[in-house]
Amino acid sequence: MSGGHTAVVALAGAVALLASTGATALAAPATVDGPTRCEARLAKAAERRNLSVGELESRMKARLLARVDAALRAGRISAERAGVLRDRISKAELCWPARVFRIGTWARGALRAAASYLGLRPAELGAQLPGTSLSELASSQGKSVEGLKAAMLARAKARLARAVASGRLTQARADRTLAALERRVDRLVQRSFPAR
Repeated sequence: MSGGHTAVVALAGAVALLASTGATALAAPATVDGPTRCEARLAKAAERRNLSVGELESRMKARLLARVDAALRAGRISAERAGVLRDRISKAELCWPARVFRIGTWARGALRAAASYLGLRPAELGAQLPGTSLSELASSQGKSVEGLKAAMLARAKARLARAVASGRLTQARADRTLAALERRVDRLVQRSFPAR
């Protein structure tokens, strides 16, 4: 593996970790009385450096942005890719919301909810999806796409509400998590599943 490729892989890994757009949240479950483990570790790291958590987060993001710029100048990534990475870094949180659910588990539950909304068993939905999308399937069955999205999000909304009520999650974080899930549902509903 070349040095340039290694740097890009390392940079992509760091951005992925920071952006936390993967399958699991970075933070461990929070207790009702205290901060999440991630936030506690972040506070400890900031304290060791005589910085506030905000200053530490800003410095980490600045270093990642500098690496993106260096990779762009060296020609290791395209301007388009650099823009995407900059956007992810600037919007990222170091401690993503407490692990209210895992994305894989959520996606399976969302697809089960979609099947139920469409009046199908999950196996029937799986058999009908290849070569089409959930939105096309809903339209062909006389169901609204907005109703489909609402059904797919209902369980996640309820879980987030319970997490806020129990103090495991702030309302602001719940709102951000829900917004991210809504974007995922939009993509999932429009996604055309490959024909078998």
